[in-house]
Parts: sequence; C-alpha cells; structure tokens
Amino acid sequence: MSSHVENEIQARIARVRAEEERKRQQRAELAAARTAGLTKRHVQRLRNQGQTPRDGFGVRVDRRHNCEAVHATWADFAQCVWPAAEIAGNGPYAAVSCAARTVTLYSALPPALASRRGLDRDSCGPDCTSRHLVVALNPGPDGSGAAA
Repeated sequence: MSSHVENEIQARIARVRAEEERKRQQRAELAAARTAGLTKRHVQRLRNQGQTPRDGFGVRVDRRHNCEAVHATWADFAQCVWPAAEIAGNGPYAAVSCAARTVTLYSALPPALASRRGLDRDSCGPDCTSRHLVVALNPGPDGSGAAA
C-alpha cells in the first residue's frame, strides 16, 4: 500500500513541477514580447525625430521656449531655454549638466553624447546627482534652425 501512496505523491510532484515550468516559460515569453514592443516603439519615436537608434538613445527634443522671439543663434536659443546656465559652444545639440548649471552646445549628436558620458563618469560638481541630459533643440514648429 505504501508503494501506491508513494506513486501518487510522485505523480503529484511531477504535475506541480510541470505546471511551474509552464508558467515560468509563459512569463519569459510575455517578458520577451513586452521588451520587443518597447524597443519597437522607442525606435519608431527616434525615427520620427530623424535620429537613428544607434546615436539617439537618451536624447529628447526640446521645443520649450521662454519667449516668443526668433533667436539668431543656437546659443541665444539655449540661453532662453536655460536662463541661469552658463552656455558654451554653438549647435543644435546640448549636453546639459545637473540642474542645468552648464550647457555645452554641439553641431553633431555624437560629441554631445560623448560629453554626457564624460559628465556621468566624472560628475559635474560636488553636489552632482548624475542627471545629465542631451537635448536636441528645436526652436520652431518646422525645426529648421535657430534663425528660422
């Protein structure tokens, strides 16, 4: 009689393990599908902004503007967006330090991303919170440039 009970116990254990494995596999498939969906949406957003996934991750487009004027240079536009910041350089890509204390403008995206990585690595000051950004400036609805 004990062998019948042991066989029943072993059968139940096997069913429970099979069910646990099925659920684990289902969770893994759902996670993979969710990740693929998020990646697809992120890549589509970058394409809509005219950026490639390789260079564009972590870049946001900023149209926020503190006045209604048309600015003659990217530095003037950046000074309007970040009035308290120290602005350096010229170009449509801004590497922004924590609390926007310093903003460095670049004419191409890769140097701006490299600058942000440098800020992340070395920090931007004694009270650095490691919240550095790369922002693609877009001053108008057509996005044609600072003096549009």
